[in-house]
Amino acid sequence: MSGAPGQGELLAQLRQSLGLLQVAFDAATEAMLIVDPCGEVRWANQAAADLWTDGLAILLVGRRLEQLLDPIANRGGHPLALDSPGHPLHQLKEGNGGGVFELRGKVLRLEWRVIPEPGEGYQLLLARDLEPQERALQLQRHFLNQLAHELHTPLAILSGSLSRLQAKATELGQKSRRWLGQAREETTRLGRLITSLMALTDLDTGRRVLCLEPSPLAPWLRQWHSQQLVPEAAELELSIDPAAEAACIASDVLALEEVLAQLLDNSLRYGDGPAQIKLVLRLRGDQLQLSWFDQGWGITTEPREQVFERFVRLQEHRRPQQVDGAGLGLALASELISAMGGSLQLAPPVADQAGVEFVLFWPRLAD
Repeated sequence: MSGAPGQGELLAQLRQSLGLLQVAFDAATEAMLIVDPCGEVRWANQAAADLWTDGLAILLVGRRLEQLLDPIANRGGHPLALDSPGHPLHQLKEGNGGGVFELRGKVLRLEWRVIPEPGEGYQLLLARDLEPQERALQLQRHFLNQLAHELHTPLAILSGSLSRLQAKATELGQKSRRWLGQAREETTRLGRLITSLMALTDLDTGRRVLCLEPSPLAPWLRQWHSQQLVPEAAELELSIDPAAEAACIASDVLALEEVLAQLLDNSLRYGDGPAQIKLVLRLRGDQLQLSWFDQGWGITTEPREQVFERFVRLQEHRRPQQVDGAGLGLALASELISAMGGSLQLAPPVADQAGVEFVLFWPRLAD
């Protein structure tokens, strides 16, 4: 009867298993890194070596992650400082997550996952090259831009004709008035879609350049808040931390209005009963932070960050009695905030708490 495997045999089996795992990981097209709690790389596969070195994975071991992710830019091509809330290093501290970034001349989808072993604080970082998808996306955006411009003029004519009919609505029968109302509603919806498409493509192609001027956000936010008309019984509260009162950012007034209008529309649209919305402006170190809370349906779909992607409409937000949006509003809001050097993020869900929280960050300008 043979005895149990000896220590040498067990070590040989372990080396063989690890070798097979390494071969499997090296065959993966995604770059993979294991990072320790101190932020140093402890393991890398071949795809990671091809991305960050001359193809030798051993050269990555011991390198700090901040070196590998510097310089890095957001999806709009705007550089991210190491202490920026939108920087992957900052987001890594919050646990599992991901996002699209520009690094080393490539558009990459970065994802990070907490590893329970060998100990607390270890993470697996994945990097996927999106260049083929990006080329296809650029062609798609060019087509949509052309389409939006072609539709803009006939839609304006149609909208004007419907407005003239509305002026004579009293001469129409009840059924005709209902049809006219539906036609105007759908025309307005199509107009918003085309406007958003044109705004996004203008940002993509550089035709729209924001006029950034240094100004304190708090006074402007108070004025914006005082001008908003919300449905009866809905609430729109604003709270400003005294420390944030005089903090200045580089902002474009029209872009800010577009961003907040989209967030307000979402809060009014996706919820049961009158909307309960609260805005809180705070100063967090060198960042000005605006938190936007509402008590609506919330977002549970994973990955939650997909709400900032174009044409994404969450199944959990669809209702038979409600007309779907185009899935462009949050994408446009995110692009506009990025163009101002800031970021728009979705806060992690809080257990037993309804609703959703969006957080807007801007770098504070020096006094």
